[in-house]
Amino acid sequence: MKVKVKESAKCQKTLEIEVPKQVVQEEFIQCYKELKKTAQIPGFRKGKAPQEVLEKHFSDKANDKVLTNVLNDAYHEAIKKENIQPVSMPDISDVNFTKDEKLTFKAKVDIRPKITLKDYKGIKVKKEKVNITEVDINKVVGYLQDRYAQFLLVEEKRGVKIGDYIICDYSYEVEGKQIDKKEHAWLWVDEEMFLPCLSKKIEGIKAGENRKFDIKLPEKFHFAELAGKNAQFDITVKEIKAKKLPEVNDEFAKKIGKNSLQELKLQIKDDLTHEKETQNKQAAKAQVIGHLVEVMPIDVPQALVDKREQALKETSAQRLKQQGVNDAQIEAELEKMKDLLKNEALKQVRSFFLLEDIAGKENIEVSEGEMNEHIEVMARVYNQKKEDLIKYLQKNKMLESMHWEVWEEKIIGFLIDNAVIEDVTGK
Repeated sequence: MKVKVKESAKCQKTLEIEVPKQVVQEEFIQCYKELKKTAQIPGFRKGKAPQEVLEKHFSDKANDKVLTNVLNDAYHEAIKKENIQPVSMPDISDVNFTKDEKLTFKAKVDIRPKITLKDYKGIKVKKEKVNITEVDINKVVGYLQDRYAQFLLVEEKRGVKIGDYIICDYSYEVEGKQIDKKEHAWLWVDEEMFLPCLSKKIEGIKAGENRKFDIKLPEKFHFAELAGKNAQFDITVKEIKAKKLPEVNDEFAKKIGKNSLQELKLQIKDDLTHEKETQNKQAAKAQVIGHLVEVMPIDVPQALVDKREQALKETSAQRLKQQGVNDAQIEAELEKMKDLLKNEALKQVRSFFLLEDIAGKENIEVSEGEMNEHIEVMARVYNQKKEDLIKYLQKNKMLESMHWEVWEEKIIGFLIDNAVIEDVTGK
């Protein structure tokens, strides 16, 4: 077999492969031997049909099978012979194949980048000191107060005030076209409502009253063609409610499942500490990755970058869709994010190869015990049996990606353990 190798792009090679006709002919002989054993042809017993009859009935099938087998074997023999390590499936082209002739074809493959590791120990990493204050704790207490608030019906005969909550029916239109309509909607009458100056227009309306008025839509309205136009608003206030926050004491803490206010605050402090430590860990990872790709800006296969960019794009689109953004807005947002996603994809692919080389040099591997420990932690978090979780991961083909996450975390942990940590005060 003859093999010529050309560099067709950065981290990409094209193999020109020629397989002798003798190899092709031998594969055809073997193929027809196998077909003969099972072929059912009228007028012949199984296994007794002559070669010319088999060729008449099964030539297409034999051609496909022989081509697949010879091409596959030749490709793998060629990359082994030339010591090439592909990172993706080959792009096969220019196939010349007939029964009694040699086989020639080209295989374009993406290959691992050449990496000279440097400066991956002693990376400078800034780490914020974890200092949870009473102010931080009270902010969370305030949030919990808000969650457990009561909304009491305003009995007095008064109009809507800023800060009230109302139950209402409303609609608005522009140039005779209805834009929105809601029935029995809850609205918080606040200065920053979904339309500018709406709170001022609503202020003073009594329960049971209807009011119609014009209001100008914002210049950055979500329907661009309506931005800045005047809308005709129609609202009927059904009920006015005032928000009453619960008193912060031991009884309040018991509603949340704690024995006392002191216990609740201690739990909040622990939660905030864990959250801050997690943020520090992610920030340290970002600094380590940023350093690696800056000091080692390696070339990587463009196909892998394109694939990663597409995955990031799909993830971003899905997140926007879950937030209720329509398809047109999603496309517009993705266009704005185009350069950001492209750069992030390149960074992620580069970091993968760099981390892989570091892991190889430092003999960092993920053991079966470490994987089991990780799965056990996940099972506890999701309140599942370990066996059931494993079945779910296997069914959804998620074990490989989980192994990669554990592997990456272990390498990053190694790099942070060998980094120079500078403690800084948080903002």
